[in-house]
Amino acid sequence: MEPVVVATEEDEANIPKKLDAGALFVLKSRGSWFHCGYHLTTSIVAPALLSLPYALSLMGWFAGVICLTVSALVTFYSYNLLSLVLEHHAHLGQRQLRFRDMARDILGPRWGRYFVGPIQFGLCYGVVIACILLGGQSLKYIFLLSSSRPETMKLYQFVIIFGVLMLVLAQIPSFHSLRHLNLVSLVLSLAYSACATAGSIYIGRI
Repeated sequence: MEPVVVATEEDEANIPKKLDAGALFVLKSRGSWFHCGYHLTTSIVAPALLSLPYALSLMGWFAGVICLTVSALVTFYSYNLLSLVLEHHAHLGQRQLRFRDMARDILGPRWGRYFVGPIQFGLCYGVVIACILLGGQSLKYIFLLSSSRPETMKLYQFVIIFGVLMLVLAQIPSFHSLRHLNLVSLVLSLAYSACATAGSIYIGRI
């Protein structure tokens, strides 16, 4: 059995000196557990929420509810396991603030920088583009429902409008500054879920 290495007070005092600017920025977060809760809920729920009514219509109520329940249990177990691993390494003096830090400790410094880094960057890049396209389509549908002359604007114009809005929001100095916007997004996501559920029940009775 390998001995458990516990960080001493001297080691913990030297840790901040080894952190880069990104890690120090994360450590300066002023958010609470309440903020963390709706940040995570909004980031996880919002993109996939739009496809749930279509998925449920294909699977039916029984299979759809079963799949959602299983997915929720798997997600809860995965996040709980991840939190336990991070807490364990934090007690050993290796606090992992980012995926890159975790990959560096598990795979080594080269793999963490040249393998996980590009994958994470590519994933974030694709998600941002997909969100801008989805936001532009949503704005177009709202315009089609509210305008008497829907042919006056094209899809690319709505994509540009939403892209400019995303560009403005990207200038916000920290993720914590978006807490009020994410809270509104969480409320809208819950309202969308309630409306979709009520509409499905109403249509099912007709």
